Amino acid sequence: MELFGELEGLKPRQKKDLQRLYRRRCQPEEVISPPLARQLALLSADCGRVLGLMLNRRGHVEMVIVGDSQTLTIPSLHRYRLGHGRLRGLRCVHTTFSPPGLTREDITDLTVLRLDLMAVINLDSAGQPAAIEIAHLKTDQTGEPEKLPAVALENLELDCVELFHNLENRAVSTFRHQTEDRSQQRAIIISVGPSPVRELEDSVNEMTELARAAEIAVVDSFTQQRRLDPQTAIGSGKLKEIIIASLDQDVDLLIFDHDLSPTQVNNLSKQTDLKVIDRPLLILDIFARRARSREGRLKVELAQLKYRLPRISDKTTALSRLTGGIGSRGPGETTLEIDRRRIRERISKLEKKLKKTARSRAVARQKRKRNRLPQVSIVGYTNAGKSTLLNTLTKSRVFTENLAFATLDPTTRRLRLPREQEIIITDTVGFIRRLPQDLLDAFRTTLEELAEADLLLHVVDSSQDPENQIETVNRLLTELDLDHIPTLLVANKIDLVNEEVRQWLEKHYRAQALSANRPETLGPLLEAIARALEIQGSVPVEISRLQ
Repeated sequence: MELFGELEGLKPRQKKDLQRLYRRRCQPEEVISPPLARQLALLSADCGRVLGLMLNRRGHVEMVIVGDSQTLTIPSLHRYRLGHGRLRGLRCVHTTFSPPGLTREDITDLTVLRLDLMAVINLDSAGQPAAIEIAHLKTDQTGEPEKLPAVALENLELDCVELFHNLENRAVSTFRHQTEDRSQQRAIIISVGPSPVRELEDSVNEMTELARAAEIAVVDSFTQQRRLDPQTAIGSGKLKEIIIASLDQDVDLLIFDHDLSPTQVNNLSKQTDLKVIDRPLLILDIFARRARSREGRLKVELAQLKYRLPRISDKTTALSRLTGGIGSRGPGETTLEIDRRRIRERISKLEKKLKKTARSRAVARQKRKRNRLPQVSIVGYTNAGKSTLLNTLTKSRVFTENLAFATLDPTTRRLRLPREQEIIITDTVGFIRRLPQDLLDAFRTTLEELAEADLLLHVVDSSQDPENQIETVNRLLTELDLDHIPTLLVANKIDLVNEEVRQWLEKHYRAQALSANRPETLGPLLEAIARALEIQGSVPVEISRLQ
């Protein structure tokens, strides 16, 4: 019968009296029985401290908590797991001296810990219970717990069994998909940072598209304009709103639109009882889904291992290997160290395999050079229509879908331009803002093929903030030392925008406006490619004479 909280300074007699509270019982429908409430009040007055009880739904005392003269700190409740759309199954009842009534901390504990209810017993000058105040969560998505008026303990008529049954039934009836037709995880997207609100909202929209590519249903989103909190990334008030929304909407997952440290992930997971992932992990998951070739799978695995390596945390030394011999007695290599060593070994093997693949690619590039055919590479933001353009130009059947990173593996085809010119055209992996560095490093050998290109076709989705797309891709091309290669801007999906946007793209960027899935719009692009290659002398002399 363990006591929790501030035990220092308690007399042995007081500790025994507190331990006897574990023997008390309430009826399941009672918030707390009057005899138990009076006993708790007397002990609180005797100790001069706030005392609290955690009661389960059968009316048994699960925890006896000792606070100081003003506050009470609830210990970890990790043993009491949560279900989708469910409450914790525990209610907290504690005493208070002054100020009387429910405090902001009580409401925060109720929300964050998803307790069945929070009850506060106000003590009078004689140490007797004067009144009781109660608050509980609601499932109507209003975002605020419901507070009940303070009443005398003997006049309390709340039926806990009926209350909890109604709350959880309301949640289940509102979200029936949680038990049967639940084919997708449900997530809330969170964007935090000092950026303007508009930029945060744009980030949420992009993360929503990424989540859709990962087959995740986004049910809500939150933004907060502030610097990242080193412990939880987000403010405590906003975190409370997120917890309420996750309970109301039966959420499995929280997705943050930035990198999270291991500490932040652990703290958020403990406080919300939900799985928490960040932007890099979501993108890595999409890449893992889309990788088809052996090389693509190796690169994604390498990026995943590099992401995971610094995030391994040591839980316990109970599984340490014991080794013998002089100088090696006692705990040997811990499971943490073993995991790290194995990951490093796997990373080393993958890097060696990818080096061999890179050499094979280099040989293939040399063969193409000997053919003296100009090389054109398609680059651009993810889901801008690069693969669709390649399919339409070369009558290929590369996989395409209206999803982020639908294709990862580079595809090379021959293309005949007007006037009987032949070129090599290559489709590459799409770019995105804040592409995880581990992924950029893993795919660097593939992107290095762009350095051999005579011309880059920069495809832009005209209907989705083209200016930011252009800026992001140009910045990544600069980081890869590819900004010196001549570039031809292609404004795709022009049929989805008005004439003003088209004219603006043509005027400011000299873009070739087209719709990649309509072959009749591609004629001017082919002419522009031929002119660009001819200007820089990439067209073979024999072909030039045939013109």
